[in-house]
Amino acid sequence: MTVPSAAAWKYVTTIIIVEDDPSVNLAVSRLLEAAGFDVRSFMSAGALLGDPKACDADCLVLDVHLPDMNGFDLQRKLVATGFTAPVVVITAHDDAMHRRAARDIGAFAYLTKPFSSLSLVDAVSRAAAADR
Repeated sequence: MTVPSAAAWKYVTTIIIVEDDPSVNLAVSRLLEAAGFDVRSFMSAGALLGDPKACDADCLVLDVHLPDMNGFDLQRKLVATGFTAPVVVITAHDDAMHRRAARDIGAFAYLTKPFSSLSLVDAVSRAAAADR
């Protein structure tokens, strides 16, 4: 009998990103991949909802302003389908209404653009660890 190597036992943390700005989507994806996460990114709510593995993640990084539905409505829709992973909300439009909406959907963290690389990696790491 062959015993799997230690690497085979390592838990792979999958992060889903939903961000419609191509440059931000790419930057966040590369940053989280460099931090050791498995990343799947989407440019719209519809693209995520159309993916059969959409709920197979340890954390969701979600932009508020998306072309087809706002991020808060997307999170509500995901929860209704059984998605339970923690959410890190990112937005360039910080105001009291957005902060309240993030609390209402149970966001693990709320980051305003531009955010530091360290703050994003820290928020995602803590959120994913809380999900285990």
